[in-house]
Amino acid sequence: MWPLWTGFVAFVLLLLFLDLGVFHRKSVEMSTTSAIRWTLAWVCVGLSFTGFVYLSYENHWFGAGGGPHAKSGADAVSLYLTGYVLEKSLSVDNIFVMSLVFSSLKIAPRYQRRVLFWGILGALAFRSIMIVSGVWLIEHVKATFYVFGAILVISGARMLLDGNHEQEEKAEGWFI
Repeated sequence: MWPLWTGFVAFVLLLLFLDLGVFHRKSVEMSTTSAIRWTLAWVCVGLSFTGFVYLSYENHWFGAGGGPHAKSGADAVSLYLTGYVLEKSLSVDNIFVMSLVFSSLKIAPRYQRRVLFWGILGALAFRSIMIVSGVWLIEHVKATFYVFGAILVISGARMLLDGNHEQEEKAEGWFI
């Protein structure tokens, strides 16, 4: 299955290179119409990958289709589309965060695309490192689940007990 993942990562890196290095080489402010068109284009790329997922599981390419979760192309497509829609919906809040960052750091609109690109690339790199490290830690240190579970329980209890008191304090300043 590693050739499939290697090819997938190479394909994503190629698309990132084309996006910044070929299609958007110059730092110019993007219009709303252009942003919508590019968004639709990338959504089409993501959705067209569904066909590859289906065919690879139906035809058992690269060893696909023998896992515990997706045994057929329809199962794999269902899992892929569920993950895709979930990731798209979770990424909407990033728009607001990036808008806040751009306005607070006073990044000119013509440079925002480039800053966003490198921010996303850095986030992907660090997320990959954290995922690989987390998987290794969970596989090799069985107490990891208990530690993370305790952190979640303690955090939830603190949020429940603090109530609105913490929100009032945070409203006083940006960094406090």
